Amino acid sequence: MHLPTVVILALVINLIVGFYLYLLYRRKPKDRCFRLWSFSSISFVLGGTLVALRPYDIAAFFTFFVADCLLLLAPILVLAGLIQFSRFRYTRRRRQQAFALLALTAVALLSVHQHPGILSVLIALAIGITFCLCAILLQKSVITEPTFTRTLQGIFLLHALTMFTQVMLILWQWQSLNSNGLPESSVYTLLSHILLTTFTALLLPWLCFLKLERKLTLKSQRDGLTKLANREHFFNQVERYWQQQRPLPAVLMMIDIDFFKKINDKFGHAVGDSAIKAVAQLLSKQLRCNDIIGRIGGEEYAALLIDLDEATALKISQRLCEQVEKQLQFVADAKVELTISIGLVYVDTSQHDYVSALKAADEALYSSKRAGRNTVTLGAVGL
Repeated sequence: MHLPTVVILALVINLIVGFYLYLLYRRKPKDRCFRLWSFSSISFVLGGTLVALRPYDIAAFFTFFVADCLLLLAPILVLAGLIQFSRFRYTRRRRQQAFALLALTAVALLSVHQHPGILSVLIALAIGITFCLCAILLQKSVITEPTFTRTLQGIFLLHALTMFTQVMLILWQWQSLNSNGLPESSVYTLLSHILLTTFTALLLPWLCFLKLERKLTLKSQRDGLTKLANREHFFNQVERYWQQQRPLPAVLMMIDIDFFKKINDKFGHAVGDSAIKAVAQLLSKQLRCNDIIGRIGGEEYAALLIDLDEATALKISQRLCEQVEKQLQFVADAKVELTISIGLVYVDTSQHDYVSALKAADEALYSSKRAGRNTVTLGAVGL
């Protein structure tokens, strides 16, 4: 295929994708990644256009320094957009460090802009490192769809490898560089760079669609008030745990707010809702991140504590009762003096089915209620 035709076609596609991404941003302004990725596509198109103008009588400052800076800016903007999908905390200090690093890079590139070979090496290295960072950031993404994320991650790593290969070619054939600071054999790496950038631009919008799908999935699985797992999702998680080949022993816990009807009658439903949320937040803080917690009724919660013995489970349950009584005396400026009752059972998934375990934990909870509330009862699952 004719190389100039491929280049022009790739630039046109990037321009169209950039315009499409900007339209998406105008429609969903909260998704700033669309704007960043739109600017990334435009930056690549402008940089590629300036590179194509190098044979003409145009100042080298624009066709080399400005062009290469625009080409480097494209993956940097991709990286900035990916932060929205990652668990990376982009604090103010890190933002200042990033801008300082960009300023130093610009100064370094400006100092060598009259040496095309050195400039090409620095730009290729910077682009390669940036795409490596993109791959790492995608590894920590909140999007867990494996096929898509691995594909995009593979493109990032392949892009980085292409840039590092270009650096090796430049250094290996340093004595025979052309006026662009590149060896003639690097035409294939340049073509790969253009095509991979185009593939990246085409794939990026899917991240936002996957994010929307994830948000809808979470919404269907979460209780709207507490953000804990809702009843259906909690029981599905428990059933899935039982279906694992070698699940660890676990403790199933039922938790109920004491005298909740009196709270609603005395203080109103708004305070009642605040009480439900406050207990849910305390449970989330006190239990481990790998424990499964859900709201299965109005003021009733359930938890599956994985890989735990009876003695430790009892201590945890007693601590939960103590913390609720201590920390939740006041809710929404009302003196409600919240307490909870807990029923729990120790289960071996190879011997007990989850339906029997849930029933036994529920019976233990009612025993706690009958015992005067604000207490813990350890039940047993019948074989």
